This record gives sequence, C-alpha cells and structure tokens, in this order.
Amino acid sequence: MASKGVRRGLIATGAAGIALLAIGGVAVLVISSHRAPAPLALSSSAPIQASGAASGNWTVAAGSEVGYRVKEQFIDQPGPTEAVARTTKISGGFRVEGSGTGLRAVGIHFTADLSALQSQDQYANYKIYQRDFFIRTVYLQTDQFPDADFTASSATIPDGIASGPASVSVAGSLKVHGVTRAVTTQLQAQRNATGVEVAGSIKVDMRDFRVEVPSISFTTAQPDVVIEYHLLFVRA
Repeated sequence: MASKGVRRGLIATGAAGIALLAIGGVAVLVISSHRAPAPLALSSSAPIQASGAASGNWTVAAGSEVGYRVKEQFIDQPGPTEAVARTTKISGGFRVEGSGTGLRAVGIHFTADLSALQSQDQYANYKIYQRDFFIRTVYLQTDQFPDADFTASSATIPDGIASGPASVSVAGSLKVHGVTRAVTTQLQAQRNATGVEVAGSIKVDMRDFRVEVPSISFTTAQPDVVIEYHLLFVRA
C-alpha cells in the first residue's frame, strides 16, 4: 500500500496536471474566441458597364472605411492575434482628366479622422476597448494629430476599369502623427451602380512616423502596420 507521502505526491501531481490542462483549455478558448474581420476589399456585387464620361470631380461617399491591422500579443494569450480598428469619418476626392484610354486621376487627397477609430475585432474580454483609448491618447495622440492624410499628384487609370476591376499603383505621401513619408499603395478599382469604388492597403512601420510601438500592461504590439481602405466615390 502506498505511503501517505506517496499518495500526497500523486494527488499533487494530478492536481498540477489538471491545472495545466485547464490553463491550456482557457488559452485555446481565448485564441478561438478572437475574431478579426477580413481585409477591406471591393464589394462582391458584379461591376457594371460604365456609362458616360468619367472626367470631372469625384468625392468620397458614405460607406467608406479606413483602418489599421496590427499583430498584438495579450498577456493572457499563448500567441498573437490581429488588432483591427476602422473609421468611417473620411473626406477627400480627386479629379479625372482626359478621355478614352488616356484618363488620369489628379489632385488625389484623402483625410481620415483617427480620433474616430474603433476596434472591429471581437475578443472575449474588456481589454479591446481599453486598447482604443490607449491608441488614441498615448500613441497616435489624436488630440494633437487627429488626422491621417494621403496625397498624390496623379495616377493613371487603367483602360479596363470601365468593364471590371482593375489594378492600380499610386505613389504619394502619407502624413500620420505629424510626420510625412513617401508611400506606394496597391489598389483595386471598379465602377459600381453609384460611382466608383477602390480598395487597397499600405504597409508601413509605425516607428517611421514617430509612433511608439504599443507596450502596455495587458498587450504588446508589433511595429508593422497594414493601413487598409475601401473608398466609395460619387460625382462631386
């Protein structure tokens, strides 16, 4: 018969094993409970055949979104998840010049209100809401730098945009946190029932914009950021 000491050891070992299994189960539950939305993209509805000339002024319409996507690690998680936040407070537009196959967009300018960023990923605790507060007040400092601005002098509009999605590369300047950097964005564009829509992204390192990499009591982020957007345009 096992001694009392041996029995106590077996009980302690079993309890430790159960505790580890429980912790592991909670970790898996925490990871599986996190849901990040898919990257912003063109609407799934079929593009329409464009009618009428595209030349003229175009302005951002309701339904547009701009946001960020960053890898982060919560202290109670065994692995990283994606932090996703977006704002719908966007203004700007461009002018289309030329005709036929010689169209160009000029005077491209967009402004996104960063103070209105709200997390979109779903996570099973309250910390996601704390994240928004710290990002706005401590890291982006939106009281002092409320907007992100993108400008580009011009971009060539592909011939095929009149009949379906087309790829476009646009070189311009991005201003965030009071710092301006040259960037290039890759996007998809298409005509829709009400005008034009574009969707794309820009990859940046937040440190290039003098934004400190978030590291607070409950989460630590990575410096690489994907800025993503889905913009709808109507004639101005």
